Amino acid sequence: MLLLVVDCLRADRVGADEPYPREVSTHIDALSREGTRFTRAFAQSSWTRPSLPTILTGLYPSEHGLGAFLQESDRVTGGSLSPGAVTAAEAMRALGYATALFGQQNQLAPKFGLDQGFDAYDHKAARAARIHQRFLTWLDDGPKRPFFAYLHYLELHWPYCPPEAVRGLFTDGYQGRSLCADWRRLRDEIRSGAVVLTAEEIEAMRGKYDEELVALDREIGALFAALRERGRWDDALILLTSDHGEEFFEHGGMAHGTTLYDELIHVPLLVKPPKSWQAPGGATVDALVELRDLLPTLLDAGGAVLGEEVAVRSLLPWASGGQGERREFVVSELGDTIAVRTAARKLIVRRDAPPTLYDLERDPGETRDVAAEEPAEVARLEGMLRRWRAGLAPIRPGAETLDDETVEGLRALGYLE
Repeated sequence: MLLLVVDCLRADRVGADEPYPREVSTHIDALSREGTRFTRAFAQSSWTRPSLPTILTGLYPSEHGLGAFLQESDRVTGGSLSPGAVTAAEAMRALGYATALFGQQNQLAPKFGLDQGFDAYDHKAARAARIHQRFLTWLDDGPKRPFFAYLHYLELHWPYCPPEAVRGLFTDGYQGRSLCADWRRLRDEIRSGAVVLTAEEIEAMRGKYDEELVALDREIGALFAALRERGRWDDALILLTSDHGEEFFEHGGMAHGTTLYDELIHVPLLVKPPKSWQAPGGATVDALVELRDLLPTLLDAGGAVLGEEVAVRSLLPWASGGQGERREFVVSELGDTIAVRTAARKLIVRRDAPPTLYDLERDPGETRDVAAEEPAEVARLEGMLRRWRAGLAPIRPGAETLDDETVEGLRALGYLE
């Protein structure tokens, strides 16, 4: 089994119902033609810190407790995953699987506890080519039993500085401000309002993001080819998703971790089943699903006997050509802000502000608050939120003081001041 997580990958760049006008995800889209694409998949948060533990444990951020870092004058502290939480790697290892993680993301530093259950673990493997080299070497040298591997890519994270091979593919002729030179200062000035990008500069930002995706997609295609050469492709269950999306000023901001609008929580989710399942390729599922569903899906595929509550969240019934259970709503969190979303409506609740409601059928861009016009809908979704809160089972996270290397890595990514 192979889980690929592309940090910051927007859902509209991959196999969209309305094809994206640029050819940016050729090999990723080919994966969906061999399996199932979930068109309404949602992350439990809009930034990496809360989202990755959810992928690995199936717990909501309010349950696993890994949130914002605390910055004091002389140190930075942050939560670590409780040893009482069961990760996908621990569960798969208990089922007899060899387990490995190769990626690039300081949020995966072992001190945060997300390495629980992995036989091999490298969260600083650099860009995709190096990640794939590390993974394929591990695969070739062992294991002699079924494997579960998680690969995490950071190429699409700000700054968007694409490699030379694709540079200018969508930004040829752009003569505006450099988006890569002194990018930390530029990011901070954009966030503070000291710099306001022009429409041309925002379009160039989108173009550079897309160029990064083209380069990464080619590397992922090379990985798929290597698996075919090794005779590993047909028998592999492959899942590809993102921990969150990315914003290009749709709601006034850039990057991620600022809101719970769909450009940040709607994520791609593709599942390619083993050939032996004889499942139809190119299938699409419009049911509401969450990143929390990945853990029970992996366990289901690994042969675990799932309880009734967990089994209804496995994606395998759909991915194997059948029908799964549909849920009424999904929930995402960002600190004190919570979004509850049905197929047609989204309610965003903040601690110190009135709730906002969006009609997603008439206003998919979430530009017009209709809470005052639809009080019954507000009350209905608030009832869902109460049911969600009543079902939470929080566990206490540990507390870690971050070392200088981790602090610098997180600061470079914009997670620390």
